[in-house]
Amino acid sequence: MLTKVRAWIAKHSILAEGDKVLVACSGGPDSLALLHIFNTLCLEYNIGIYAAHVDHMFRGLESAQEAAFVVDFCRARGIPCYHTAIDVPKVINETSLSGENAARVVRYQYLRQVAAELGGAKIATGHHRDDQAETVLIHMLRGAGSVGIAGIQPINGDVIRPLLCVKRAEIMAYCEAHHLRPQFDSSNFQTEYLRNRIRIDLLPQLEKQYNVAIKDALCRTATIVGDEHEFIRMMAKEVWLEVAAEQGDQLFINAKKMELIHVAVQREIFRLAIEKKQGYLTGITFHHVETLVELLVRGRVGNIVQLHGGLMARKSYDGLYLSASGIMLRKKVDYVGQVLTVPGITSIPELGIMLVAELVDESAQQTHPSIGVFDWLALSKPLTVRIRRNGDRFQPFGFHGTKKLKEFFIDEKVPSEARDYVPIICDGHDIIWVGGYRQSEIGKVTGQTKKKLQLKIIKLQQKIIK
Repeated sequence: MLTKVRAWIAKHSILAEGDKVLVACSGGPDSLALLHIFNTLCLEYNIGIYAAHVDHMFRGLESAQEAAFVVDFCRARGIPCYHTAIDVPKVINETSLSGENAARVVRYQYLRQVAAELGGAKIATGHHRDDQAETVLIHMLRGAGSVGIAGIQPINGDVIRPLLCVKRAEIMAYCEAHHLRPQFDSSNFQTEYLRNRIRIDLLPQLEKQYNVAIKDALCRTATIVGDEHEFIRMMAKEVWLEVAAEQGDQLFINAKKMELIHVAVQREIFRLAIEKKQGYLTGITFHHVETLVELLVRGRVGNIVQLHGGLMARKSYDGLYLSASGIMLRKKVDYVGQVLTVPGITSIPELGIMLVAELVDESAQQTHPSIGVFDWLALSKPLTVRIRRNGDRFQPFGFHGTKKLKEFFIDEKVPSEARDYVPIICDGHDIIWVGGYRQSEIGKVTGQTKKKLQLKIIKLQQKIIK
């Protein structure tokens, strides 16, 4: 078994010289064998070994005895052991989580706390091939996508699984050969838990009646699907910068760019987006991701979807915006306007921008939506900047008549909540520029223009480039 574990560690680059490894040890066969193996290999790999045990306080004296067993096992071998007792039944009452989920949440919170105290230790768990088969089957029964069917990964962030290459029977044989006396959790035989029912009832029936090697088949499926999902994730990362952009506190997904991408990659892009905004994917299901795909393709402008973990997605004219719940519902900006400094810089923190005004030579051109170039002598002074007002009209460049600013925003597909943040630049009489979108006929540059004014909109966090 040691040979298999060494090969698995090498294949997946699970360990590096100098690593600190915190072994999650319940006292059962799997984690006890894992701890014993690491204690055997620590000099060979030049790694530091620690153990951690969490008493979930489900089973009274039985779980307390298991905690004492782990502490004694570690003490006898000189392995530093961290242990705690957490009232999981109380956590269940306070959070409405299931028993399994509550135990898992508090256990990993404690493990990560200890790992951090150790200076960033890797957390090792005793998951093996039988666990993998059970996990894949559970996810298939629930209708999971490729992420679920890929099952347990050898490395998942800060968690490593060195025993995924061996079966439960091999672990039991290892314990017997090395005279280990593991503890057995009585709750593992209670069939009200889905995983226990699958292990005790379903898998034996599948082995007996359908495929004697069903566990190997399920593990093989996990490997194949996992590799294919990794390829899809790689493709999603390659196109990420083309379809996604940070816009302040929100993440924007471009609908037109997404149309060109296969739906499998679209789903993974949304998973990347959620992970980027939320920091994790726990609790995110196929349903959540599919809801975003549907919103992007068929949602109406302005539709908002609440996601797990406090995220919100809103459909705009040209895509989706993903943000924390409160950010999307922006308050109306409180800005009355001000006179522009010409030449000079006018800072407008209420809109998050500054306006740079320069009197330039005749060669200056309007080369970007954030730049406006005007006939300085054709404008009435002073120039001012403000936000939209009810009834605003202007004459867009190239138009013969005027147009309502509201209709212009609609035609340009400017999101409604963004319209109050568009700077409206005026001369003494009229709107001369809907900042970042369209200049007016007023003050336009002609062949008779002798002096030009260039206005440049710069976000406050950007540097001014002359």
